[in-house]
Amino acid sequence: MTVVRHLFRLLVLAAIFATAAACVSSQTGIAAVGCRGGHERLAGHYYLNGVMEVGSELLLRKDGSFEFMLAYGANDQYGKGCWAQEGSKISLIPADQSRVTGRQTPESRGFTGIVLQVEGNGLVWDIGGSGHRGRFEK
Repeated sequence: MTVVRHLFRLLVLAAIFATAAACVSSQTGIAAVGCRGGHERLAGHYYLNGVMEVGSELLLRKDGSFEFMLAYGANDQYGKGCWAQEGSKISLIPADQSRVTGRQTPESRGFTGIVLQVEGNGLVWDIGGSGHRGRFEK
């Protein structure tokens, strides 16, 4: 895939994600049941940096819910559910599960959850426990 096509695809996905997030957040009475979230300052819209050929966004809501998307080549991932903070770790727990059940990577099929490390104003993802790190930043 050429760089221009890849960038265009990421822009389209970002636009779709932003539109969906705006629609959900503008509805009243839609709160994540059972989600606990974490420190309010962590809520917000994040973009992944530092991972070649991967585009990813993360939306952490104040009500404890989240949405995640990732594009890597022909593999697109989407996940939503609850986020929880324990100390300096953030767990992204899929809606149909009670905990993170796998080691999510850009090559993964489906979404099994992610554990992120809070570092300053960013959230660091040790991808699949490999030591290769990406950083979500607002």
